[in-house]
Amino acid sequence: MACYLGGRAALSMPSIDGHLSLIWPPAGIALAALLRFGTGLWPAVGLGTFAVAWSAGHPPWLAALIAASNTAGPVVGAWLLQRRGLHPALDRRRDLWLFAAIGVGLAAAIGALGHIAALALGGALDGPDMLRAGAAAWVGSAMGTMLVGIPLLTLSWAAWRQAVGDWRWLQSALLMAAAVASALLLTFFTEPGQGMQSPLFFLPHLVLCALVARSGLFAASTAALVLTAGTVIAAASGVGAFYRHDGTDEMWLLVGYACSLLAIPMVATALAGEIAANERRWQMALDVSEIGIGEWDVAGGRMELSSRWLALLGHRMQPFGHSLDAFWTLVYPDDARAVREAVESLQQRRELTCRVECRMQCRNGRWKPFELHALVCEHGPGGEPLRVITTARDISDMQSARESQAVSDSVFRHLHEGLLITDAQHRVVDANPTYVEITGYSREELLGTVPELINQASANAEHRARLAAIFVALFAEGAWRGELPHHRRNGEPCLLQLAISTVRPAAGEPVRNHVVTVVDITHTRRQLEQLQRQAHFDELTRLPNRVRLAQMLQGAMQTSRREGSLLTVCYLDLDHFKPVNDRFGHDAGDRLLVELANRMRRSLRSWAGGDDVVARIGGDEFVLLLRTATLEESRHAVERVLNQVCQPYGLGVGAGPVLVTATIGATVFPLDGADAETLLRHADHAMYGAKQAGRNGYLFFDAEHDRRAEARFVALGRVQEALDANEFRLFFQPKVDMRSAKVLGVEALLRWKHPEQGVVSPAQFLPLIENTGLSISVGNWVLQQGIDQLARWLRMGLDITVSINVSARHLQEPLFAQHLAGLLSRHQAPVAHRLILEVLETAAVADVDYTCALMEECRALGVRFALDDFGTGYSTFTYLKRLPIDMLKIDRSFVLNMLDDRQDLAIVEGVIGLSHTFGCSVVAEGVETRAQAERLIAIGCPTGQGNGIAAAMPADQVADWVRDYDGMPEAAELFAPA
Repeated sequence: MACYLGGRAALSMPSIDGHLSLIWPPAGIALAALLRFGTGLWPAVGLGTFAVAWSAGHPPWLAALIAASNTAGPVVGAWLLQRRGLHPALDRRRDLWLFAAIGVGLAAAIGALGHIAALALGGALDGPDMLRAGAAAWVGSAMGTMLVGIPLLTLSWAAWRQAVGDWRWLQSALLMAAAVASALLLTFFTEPGQGMQSPLFFLPHLVLCALVARSGLFAASTAALVLTAGTVIAAASGVGAFYRHDGTDEMWLLVGYACSLLAIPMVATALAGEIAANERRWQMALDVSEIGIGEWDVAGGRMELSSRWLALLGHRMQPFGHSLDAFWTLVYPDDARAVREAVESLQQRRELTCRVECRMQCRNGRWKPFELHALVCEHGPGGEPLRVITTARDISDMQSARESQAVSDSVFRHLHEGLLITDAQHRVVDANPTYVEITGYSREELLGTVPELINQASANAEHRARLAAIFVALFAEGAWRGELPHHRRNGEPCLLQLAISTVRPAAGEPVRNHVVTVVDITHTRRQLEQLQRQAHFDELTRLPNRVRLAQMLQGAMQTSRREGSLLTVCYLDLDHFKPVNDRFGHDAGDRLLVELANRMRRSLRSWAGGDDVVARIGGDEFVLLLRTATLEESRHAVERVLNQVCQPYGLGVGAGPVLVTATIGATVFPLDGADAETLLRHADHAMYGAKQAGRNGYLFFDAEHDRRAEARFVALGRVQEALDANEFRLFFQPKVDMRSAKVLGVEALLRWKHPEQGVVSPAQFLPLIENTGLSISVGNWVLQQGIDQLARWLRMGLDITVSINVSARHLQEPLFAQHLAGLLSRHQAPVAHRLILEVLETAAVADVDYTCALMEECRALGVRFALDDFGTGYSTFTYLKRLPIDMLKIDRSFVLNMLDDRQDLAIVEGVIGLSHTFGCSVVAEGVETRAQAERLIAIGCPTGQGNGIAAAMPADQVADWVRDYDGMPEAAELFAPA
């Protein structure tokens, strides 16, 4: 549509030879459209130009040819201009040449030639007129491309804003009006045909220059289009400065005038654009490099900072003002003096440039380091500086790097480890003082050379082999760490710990440097070896010590398990070694120990699985580890060691040779399957046993006896735990008058209610604690529980006695009577008169005097005594006569067989007779049957106790049983299942 309207407008204007227009707008419209929107727009251009040609009265085929030619020129021109990178703003000189050569020249020529050819084919032009018509057609297309194409091409949002935005439209309108007015002056106040000679000719040009400077090329080119169109119309109408009556050269005058109107704004735009682009590039370069610019007007005292400098300080504007004093407020006070001195050197013309570092305050209050570089760029008549340009660069990173480098340099110089830096060929680049000190080579000698430490050309073959392995690892992994023997420059051997690493600029790139860290560990290794000797060997005898022995014992035990051999662990202690020290002195004693160690070392044997071992574990104590095949061989080996020890010792003292003996305790692994520490303890125990047996001998540890003793200790501990956890219980077995079926009392019997095994009989644990202090604790518990239960029954109205067994150890306690009195005093009921303490016959006669006194003390409290299991001991009647006994209890072993064994019956009858003689009652234990009961009643013992009467029962069942008891059950009832 634009092409059609432009073409119609051109056709309505005066033409050249009746066929061609001086200005052909479709050419400019088409080129601008194709450049802005792409060459794919060519069908629209073709349709528009076809419509124009057809509307001009040409036949369709001719109109199509004209349209094709008018389309081909702009398409070719647009395609070439796009390939060449034309800027639509035409802000470069290159863009002007491209647009003039391709857009105005080539594209217009293609369109004009095609147009003329089409007209010639249509018969509108004959041969003589074709050349002139071709030139006119090209001029029309070229003029249309310049006058119409340039405004359309340069039109953009930015160009529009520059022309009419922010009240710019007012100045643009005024300048355009001035341009039109200047053209009118030229037209109406100049003689026809004298436009080129008129002084008013350049007036429109000056106005257009002002317009292009203020409003841009779009506004200026639009104004040029208007002026040219007006001038052409005036000339065609027979008026104006470019009208000629004869018509000669009129077209070329108009063309020259139009070109001059556009040339000056375009050139000005290109130059200004290049200057602006150059300035933008510099500004971008400065921005990218983080460099701010400041301009100091020395005379005016004004300091203008660039946006980048302000941005570095955190500002968007310059809120602190533009005065030089305001600038000084930003400089850190401690740095201001150096900056002022640098500025003064410029003012006093001592320097043309100066460079200084200072800190400046940012918007957030922090101080940022800057490097300022000032340059005097303008001088006065007398050479005084008028304008100074200053650059500011943020050197925070550089300062951090500088500080880091300073730290690195300090570390490099003062590092306690040697540091060597080489190039890829191992030539020394630098070496720190510690490396120089370690190796003895000066830094100057090392620089540029391959040091002997890593020189594969070394004369030492062993050193070359080590280095070859090092460099293989270095190549594969990029680093190596290890120890390397070396010699200092003076030939002194040393041991160095090296860490070598490669340095690459980036992954995959060749090695640039090697860094070698060197630590002299010669002294450390010597100390370590000495400490290891001290930690694992005895300083005097050089034998392994206790620590080393533990390691060797573990290894020997593993060998014994693997080979199935025996390992005899011997603990040797010298007999009467202290008198040797006291008599001859400690030096003589030390010499004896050294000689003893040498003898035992010589007596050791070597085996395939390892050697025998002797170690000193302190003083005059030694341990030997002897490998043997049989126990007999173990005994022979121990005897051989004893014979070695007992030989005389020449200590260099006046008394002559000294004789000492030794005692050895031994245990044999794996017959003794304990761990290493326990094996030593077992051998030690055996040694003490041998000492007690008379010294100067040996004794082997009995592992089975030790296991039994250990099991006993474990069992005792479990009984103590049971007592602490209240796992014990008291059961009570009744004592009755078998004749009258009356319950007389109960005997308290101890039971253990085990959490896993259930109720445990006292026969399984009381013998274990009988002769231990634990028996006292258990006895006190039984005594307290029995008395407390008796008091409860008495409060319930149950009139019975409670018998409590007292062990021999418990009875012999010094404070037994006082403890008993304390337990009895806790209750108001007459508990003591219902309490019977049962003691064994053997316990009672162990210390008759003490027992009698104790029993009398307890009887004074109201307590009675019974002699339990009477007849099983070996006491004499004299002892029994002295004891204040209230009751005899016939042992169950006699009662059980008295119906079948006359001897047992005689003993029972004798005990009953003795009770009558001693004036005490008698109780038969173990009554199981009615026949036994009847026989006991018949021979004078109506009181009985046993499972045939009732089994022991918990306390909460006693009261009911007492109320329900009406005599002994029959045998069928007794043994009936529950």
